[in-house]
This record gives sequence, structure tokens and C-alpha cells, in this order.
Amino acid sequence: MLGHAEGRRTVRPVSYQETDSRFRIVNDANSMGKALMEHCDPADPAYRQAAGSCIALAEGTAEPEQVRADFIQAMTSAGVFVRGA
Repeated sequence: MLGHAEGRRTVRPVSYQETDSRFRIVNDANSMGKALMEHCDPADPAYRQAAGSCIALAEGTAEPEQVRADFIQAMTSAGVFVRGA
């Protein structure tokens, strides 16, 4: 079942290193999409997969754990450290 927080579909939180001294936690399609745009190369297939998954999550047609996995894959592919990945 898809989770909801303030009307948004959510996933289990993901913590990634935003800067040398700062981590950010994301758990919804909007915040994951922003992170992908800031840190990933749009030409990377992992980015395109994750972006599509985030859109599907927002539309209610994706499984949260798959979206989370796609997001983690795209971020690590871009060289971003994801805590617990």
C-alpha cells in the first residue's frame, strides 16, 4: 500500500550526502525529484529510470520500494553517497 504524508505518496526515508558536511533525508516524489535534478546527469539511464519512477509514485502507479531502489541507484551512479545503501 502506498503511504501518505500530507496528501503526498511516500517511501521509506533515504539519507544522502548533499555536501561535505550535510546529509538530506527524502521520502516523497517531490523531494526525490529535486535531488535527482540537482545531483544526477539527465543522460544517465539510472537518472531516467528514477525520474520515471518518481512520476509514477506521484501518480499512484508505482511501488514505493521500487521507487526508493531506483532513486538510490541513480544517486549512487552519480557518485552521491547514500547512507545505508
